[in-house]
Amino acid sequence: MNSKNAIIRCPIHGSIQLAQNELKIIDNSYFQRLRHISQLGFTSFVFPGAVHTRFSHSLGAIHLAGLIFDQLLKNQVHSIKQYYSAEQLAYFRQILRYSALLHDIGHPPFSHAAEAILPLVSSLKPDLQHSECINKRATHEDFSQAIISHLAEEEDILTREEAADIICILSKNNQPSERMLANNGKPMIYPLLCQLINGEIDVDRMDYLLRDSYFAGVPYGKYDLDRLITSFSCCLEEDSRQFLLAIDGEGVPSYEIFLLARVHMFYQIYFHKSLGAYRHYLKKAFEEKEIDCEIDGSLEKFLFLTESKLMEIFRINRDKKWSGKIYHRIPAKSLIRVLDGEQDRLHKLEKVKLILKENRIEVILAHSSNQYSSQCDGNKINQETILVIDEEFGRTTICPLALKSSLLGGRKKLIEIYQLYVHREDYDEAIALINKADLA
Repeated sequence: MNSKNAIIRCPIHGSIQLAQNELKIIDNSYFQRLRHISQLGFTSFVFPGAVHTRFSHSLGAIHLAGLIFDQLLKNQVHSIKQYYSAEQLAYFRQILRYSALLHDIGHPPFSHAAEAILPLVSSLKPDLQHSECINKRATHEDFSQAIISHLAEEEDILTREEAADIICILSKNNQPSERMLANNGKPMIYPLLCQLINGEIDVDRMDYLLRDSYFAGVPYGKYDLDRLITSFSCCLEEDSRQFLLAIDGEGVPSYEIFLLARVHMFYQIYFHKSLGAYRHYLKKAFEEKEIDCEIDGSLEKFLFLTESKLMEIFRINRDKKWSGKIYHRIPAKSLIRVLDGEQDRLHKLEKVKLILKENRIEVILAHSSNQYSSQCDGNKINQETILVIDEEFGRTTICPLALKSSLLGGRKKLIEIYQLYVHREDYDEAIALINKADLA
């Protein structure tokens, strides 16, 4: 068997090297399904170039995972190599790469827009029938975990230990294997690996910001990837005996550019004013039974749940209210957009909504939110904290990132947008009614 690494060319990262065991996962039908799941859902309706997929994004994520792990091994302040053997480090590196590769494998069509129509968690995991999760709607993370377990238990592509550790890193809830936990007084590397997959500066965000910006044809998501990675290090947090991600003091501006790139992408691309209505259309098409497309806990059915299949169903049902708006790409008309909880404008939005409802004009209210940063609180160190290492006069100081960045500190806040729409055919009447009313 040919054991040579494969090389894939990527418009964002150049050459991506993949080992034969990683290619087995990529060649599997569940991973190949991601070729038919767009990275940004309905965003290509507004930005025509944004047709890239979760498939290419996942390849970018595994590439960054390998680069960053190798960078962390260069750490001279708190050396990981001091505590773990070469065999253990190779295992940790592989689990990190697997986790990056598989983090999106359970995504439904149209990105996060379709998560509202996924089944209950209990349909995926029957053992939860008597737990508090019985009425919890499944997310793409739940489907990812089910598929990863399937790759180990049914297809023998992963070992059960590998699958368990990958799921632990993706969920941050389950118990990792003995190999991943501290033993014989060694510190835990597990929290550090979680940070790199699902943290403030993780491989997911690091890839999608550059990739989404490139394909959407906008500059907002750009940041200095090379400088950010070379600033990475890690620290041994003595109280909890665990490794945490760190950056050097001169790398803080690179982090700030990264953070602002993410914030600007949310306002300009991910929460674009035209997209909230399309997510509403999709949800209503399912709620009102316009389309016959069952989404249950069956992985076999999920395998064939792709955007091309849904678009064909919308084509067949294009004479129906919601399916037709998606198929013909008919945007709703935006009336008012409220950013970050601005109270005066929220009050105005509620008044407009009431006026239109009293006049029997259908309104669409879209709400989108995301965390600004997990690093705002610099008073305590936990498993999400990123540390900053400074060298001055031959002395090393270490402190939380929040104490070093002017963009952080203080209370936690959200990137939050409320958007009120009406259908295009109702727009002129809605404007006339609003202008007649006293909205002061």
